[in-house]
Amino acid sequence: MSSDAELLILGSSAGLPTANRYPTAMAVKAGGGLYLLDCGAPVSNHLKRMGEDPRTIRAVFLTHWHPDHAHGLPMLLQDLQLTGRREPLTIYGPPGTSEKLDDLLRLFLIPREILPYTLTAVDVQPGSVFTDEHLRVAYFPTRHLAADQWQTLDATYGQRLWPLAFGLLLHVADQRILISGDIRNSDDLEPYVEGCTLVSHEFGHMVIDQIRKFAIKHKLPRLLIAHLHHRYDHADGEAEIRAAIADGYEGELLVARDLMRIAL
Repeated sequence: MSSDAELLILGSSAGLPTANRYPTAMAVKAGGGLYLLDCGAPVSNHLKRMGEDPRTIRAVFLTHWHPDHAHGLPMLLQDLQLTGRREPLTIYGPPGTSEKLDDLLRLFLIPREILPYTLTAVDVQPGSVFTDEHLRVAYFPTRHLAADQWQTLDATYGQRLWPLAFGLLLHVADQRILISGDIRNSDDLEPYVEGCTLVSHEFGHMVIDQIRKFAIKHKLPRLLIAHLHHRYDHADGEAEIRAAIADGYEGELLVARDLMRIAL
């Protein structure tokens, strides 16, 4: 493992905030900066509670635009405005991200002219890659919604939203990390899992046995259960998850919780 790279869990719940968990957000800390992966939690608050400065965020990567993955974005943008960020910031996300960012700024009365930093958005496509000296991020599409949900979206917005959701494949230091995003089946991850040192697998839309079988099949060295369904927000919830996964899985099992740090 590298000595300074970390994965920070800022929010670990799925569609609903709970008494103990905020919606989904993570950050990679590498090279003295932060790379935000989704923005559902009160990102600024949680970064500050962890002793981190939101102004060190170098880029934001959204897997999709459902509220539990993106609702914290306007507050983050205002935080960076009021704390005097100067460095440009880019928001990467699925098709429609540029349009949605414009709508968001309009909705929350944040004219670009008042921002002390340049804010841009990039609509990614399958295979899109971000890279700098500390991190490489590749986007791959996932099948987040069921067929009837897609029909409703297509009727309302048309095919221009495809693909709606993505997973992320990260390379940081000597680590290869897979972030599932929201999926309905572990099969979405099959083409990308080989060689991964850590897999973050969502648990908001899945049955635990499918995750267990996936982890065993691919002999995952480290498995992070994230995006937890609200029904597991009770005193024994984490223990239940651990007991279910441990049956045959021999790797390191991590269950995400808010404000958790994972060394990479």
